Parts: sequence; structure tokens; C-alpha cells
Amino acid sequence: MADFAVIGIGRMGGQHARNLSAGRMKGSRLVAVCDVDRKKVDDFCKKHPSVKGFYSHKDLIESGVCKAVMIAVPHYFHGQIAKDCIAAGLHTIVEKPLTVTTLEAKSVIETAKANPDVYFGMMFNQRTNRMYRKAKELIESGAIGKIQRANYVITDWYRSQAYYNQGGWRASWSGEGGGTLINQCVHQLDLVQWLLGMPERIVSSCRTVGRNISTENDLYAVFGYKDFDCYFCASTHELPGENRFTIVGTKGTIVITSWKMTYTILKKSEPQVNAETKQGYGSTSMRTYRYGYGLIRKPIDLIYGQQWRVIEAFGKAIDSGNKDLMVARGEEGLRSLTLINGIYLSNWKKETVSLPFDDEEYAKLLKEKADAEGDK
Repeated sequence: MADFAVIGIGRMGGQHARNLSAGRMKGSRLVAVCDVDRKKVDDFCKKHPSVKGFYSHKDLIESGVCKAVMIAVPHYFHGQIAKDCIAAGLHTIVEKPLTVTTLEAKSVIETAKANPDVYFGMMFNQRTNRMYRKAKELIESGAIGKIQRANYVITDWYRSQAYYNQGGWRASWSGEGGGTLINQCVHQLDLVQWLLGMPERIVSSCRTVGRNISTENDLYAVFGYKDFDCYFCASTHELPGENRFTIVGTKGTIVITSWKMTYTILKKSEPQVNAETKQGYGSTSMRTYRYGYGLIRKPIDLIYGQQWRVIEAFGKAIDSGNKDLMVARGEEGLRSLTLINGIYLSNWKKETVSLPFDDEEYAKLLKEKADAEGDK
């Protein structure tokens, strides 16, 4: 049995804690919660008397009550708390993003490398979505051939001004380390690199539309790969918005929307059609398949969130001694963060950014943004 503590019991951390305390993750249980907001801790422990409460993550570590921790605090605190927990021998899973900068993320990863017996994971719950898992299977098996193009439009995360007014840390360089990119886009950017790999270069544009915030709520980026480009577009001001990931290969096409997936497999590959066509435009027969989110999975995940699947897998990995059971290893959090930092850097410098970029330059520019925000 994996004894968990949740550090940070706000909106997301509170959901993790409730799911654990209700026994929804087989093989895992909640033994403690921790938050600097004493009232949140006291209120939670009153409702769950068997759960111990702490107001400091260091006190939690010293208590020795847990075997694993789920970190769900504001972004800027992820790195140090993760390093403290890992160094203390606690198996650690971190909410997205891993940290705010790639510079700090690499520091966390170094701490994990120095403690190889500690399990270190990321909360990339979209990887549990059976449609994206099917897409990965199709791509890696070669079923759709060589990738030629990808488009990801994700604009159905509507956020009103009232949402941003709820907390001063939201959509701020000093409190969150960014806006839509580092909050809503992390999961989708993880999917981009998980399915397509890491690009060689990034060019982007970010702006603020219709909201009184310091950061962006509208952006596009072009990820340049060796043989194709991926066009990424995201916003939080559109109604109703759309969610569509299209991946085009030489042998087929995958289209994934919120709850449905369609993939088409060509009888002949595009290069073969091109080589064999002697007149006319050229064509081939094809078969189209449909794949869904899952009739049973959908209502469960709508109520409890996909995140419980990641925590359950993490607990099973600990119990079995098999790190391969984790949905996402912690070091993988660097990849989506690299895309986020790269998009911001390209927008700030108004130029194409090659990967890898200068981590220290990005950290310096972000600090300047955060300091300027505090002067207002």
C-alpha cells in the first residue's frame, strides 16, 4: 500500500486528496495533507479524521508519516518542494508544470538522478486518454506512415475576467510564470512531444485579447521538425471554441476531437500513388475507423478527473518496484516546459528560437517580466 500525502490542497490538490481519501486509487491511500493555508488543512482533517495535517512541507517530511507525495502547489514552489521531498527519499509526483523555467527543471532532475531509488513522476493525465494512446500506437507502428503535417487547435478553455479575478497569482509572470501557455497548454504540449517528438525550432506570437491580465490568453506557434511542421493554436477567450488535433502521414490521417477520434488508412501510400499516377490527379482507396473516449470512462473521468489514473499508476509502480508502470516520469516534464519557454522566448525576441536555447537567458528575461509586473 502506497501511503500518500498531498502538498497543496487548493482546487486541484483538493481533488487529489478527496480521491485518495475515498479509496479511488487501488493500492494507495491518503495519510496526510499539507498546505500553508491552515484553515484548509484544519477543515480537511475535520472531515477526514484519519488524515494528519501539516502546515509546512518540511514538517511533513520530518514526520515520516508518508511514503509518497503529490505536489499541487502554485508553480513557482514546485521545484524546491520536489527537491526537498526527493532528497528525503519520498516518492514524488508533481502537478504540471514541473517548474516555471527549464533551468530549475534541470536542477530537479539532477536531484532525482542523485536519488535513483526514489520514484519521480509527472501529472500528465492526458496520456491516460485512450484516444491519444491509440494515436501513439498508430504512429509508432508505422500505420500512418511518415508524418507530413500536424495541426493542433485548442480554444475551448474559456476563461472570463471573473476567473482571473479570483486570485492574484493567475495569469501573472510573478505568480504563475505565464498565462494560458503555462496553465492550460501544458498537457497539450506534452501530447505534441509525446506523439511527434521534440522539434528543432519554434516561432511564435502571443497576445492578450479582451482581458485585464498581464500575460497572454491567445497564441500560436509553429514547431519546426526535420521533415514537417506542427501548427499549434490556443486561446481562452473563444466561445464555444474547438479542440482538434490532426496528424497527417504518408499512409493515413488521425483526427482527434474532445471525445472522438477518426483515423483513415490508405491502401497505397502517397509516394506510391504519386509514382504510379500517369494521368489525372491520383487517388487510392482507403478505410476510415472511429474510436471513442469510452462510454464508461467518460462519466467517471468527468466526475473524478483523469488525474486519479495517474496517481493510481504511480502507487502501483511503487508497490511493484516497476518504474515502467508510471504514466509519465518526472524528467519528461522538461520537454513540454522547453516548448513553453521556447514559445515565450520566440515571442519576446520576435525571432525563431532553435532548441536547445539558453536556459539562463530565459530565466533572466522572465524575472524582468515578473519584476516589472510588481512595479505597476
